[in-house]
Amino acid sequence: MACATVLVVAVVCAVALMTRGSGRAGGAAGTRAPGTADRTVWTPDRHGTTAATGTGKAVLGLRFALNVFYLPRYSPPAGAPFAPEYTIDLKSLPASPGQSPGPVRDVRVSLDLSAFKGKADIYDVNKGYGCVRTDLHLDCALGDIKAGEGAIFVPFQAKPRPDTARGPAGSLRMTVRSADAPTVRHTTRLIVGSPYLTARQDYPRLTGVRPGGRIRLTPAFGNKGDTAVDGGLSLLISTREATLPLRYANCRYNKATGATFAWCDLSGPLPAGSAYETDSPVTAVADAEARTGEVHFSVWRAVDADYLSRLPASAPRGSGAPLRLRPVDGSAFTGIEMRRSESAGGELSFETTQKYDVEAVGFTIKGKVGQVLDITVPYPLGEGWTPPGRSGSLWVTLPQGVTLIDVPPESHSGDIPYCYPDPDKKGRAVCPGPEPPGTVIRVRIDKRVEGARGSVTAHSDPSVDPDQRNNTAPVKVEYVP
Repeated sequence: MACATVLVVAVVCAVALMTRGSGRAGGAAGTRAPGTADRTVWTPDRHGTTAATGTGKAVLGLRFALNVFYLPRYSPPAGAPFAPEYTIDLKSLPASPGQSPGPVRDVRVSLDLSAFKGKADIYDVNKGYGCVRTDLHLDCALGDIKAGEGAIFVPFQAKPRPDTARGPAGSLRMTVRSADAPTVRHTTRLIVGSPYLTARQDYPRLTGVRPGGRIRLTPAFGNKGDTAVDGGLSLLISTREATLPLRYANCRYNKATGATFAWCDLSGPLPAGSAYETDSPVTAVADAEARTGEVHFSVWRAVDADYLSRLPASAPRGSGAPLRLRPVDGSAFTGIEMRRSESAGGELSFETTQKYDVEAVGFTIKGKVGQVLDITVPYPLGEGWTPPGRSGSLWVTLPQGVTLIDVPPESHSGDIPYCYPDPDKKGRAVCPGPEPPGTVIRVRIDKRVEGARGSVTAHSDPSVDPDQRNNTAPVKVEYVP
């Protein structure tokens, strides 16, 4: 699987969707996909996953394994391209609603990989999960899975052999047994050949977006592989510093208002050599306080889409017409070589008119009367910070009852700059910046003065930053016993 940035998502990549395990099962706790309920009664589905209802306190749930394994063809002189990772995600589940999940003892995973015979070589067997290979059979002794925990691991890797005919090539079969939970079975279709999902990348960065303004992104993707995606497609949209109106009927959203993630179901197929874009743009609304942000999309094969981000059927849906596709030229689209059959995506970044609105950040001096303190002075928000005189300086006026202590550079070690007395104005400090790790002001709390306030000021060019009202922020004092 590939990563998706979802808020949940990530993001954007973000969220690791699958991890090659190196430890044993009991130490790898699974994480539920947002909005996805664990099932306690399993029945055969169109992808071949089966399980039974438990009569005891434990059920072992298979949360993910590939439903279609696309084995890419060997292509001299480049050799064997990367094949997908066969990730397995198991979790201990309650046997019935209302119960707590119980431990599952002596979990063993058996894989019949005989469909690979003559088509691929098996390597990198995961010994960390007790996997042992005998010819084209693999057995993994996971041991016990603790209550509510799970195991996520890749038991093997596959490398295609030369001169293998393209097309359906049988099935990979998995059986998961344990001492006290029902058996789980899963079948993965093996297809020789591979889609190569690609996406448009040349989205220009938007500038000058007003707060609350609209950002429009038209997702576009294609297939540069030698094999079609036969089933449907899943289009995932995520945002940072922006929200998504609930517009499209074939999209589910993570919130009824202020949504930041959408899962859209699109009809297939996606033939080899084809490319499409959505027939209308996805619209996002910049947050009121946004300075910069992104709108990200990724496209997946629906049969093996990002299971950790999947939204339930009950999630809010859009009220408008469905989002559809229209053909485009995808010759310039690019993908991810190591995950070519799984997903691809693109991103539109934006900056608002507030990016150059410099905003000072206030801070609090907290301590006892008589105490000497080093306080980090936060740098202002926004770009366009162009103070007069010494570049990057802030002006700090301390609250009544607090005194600045001058710390000359030669009196301390390290690179952290300290604020120093302003030669132009008595009672004011100059704080250098803006490079990390920050600037520090050393002060002494001389006496308690109720309601005492100071200020920190960041300068900017009024012609670039016309709103000068937020260039000054308060400096407070909090006295402790």
